[in-house]
Amino acid sequence: MTAEEIFQEVIKSPELQSIFQISKEDLEREHFDKKSDHPVIEIVKAIINGQENHRGKDAIFQTIQKQIMQL
Repeated sequence: MTAEEIFQEVIKSPELQSIFQISKEDLEREHFDKKSDHPVIEIVKAIINGQENHRGKDAIFQTIQKQIMQL
């Protein structure tokens, strides 16, 4: 699967709607290559990108921490 395909599967998750209070309509408008207004979506993208680029867990975690600090 490509990063885009993985992303599309993840955003279909009902947990994103219920836990993070993101509407289905908002999730349907999300794209892997465009910045999201939802920080959790950007974190999901960072994880997918990190895995696709064979980055280590520590590097992925640092990217997530940076994103969290920008909230």
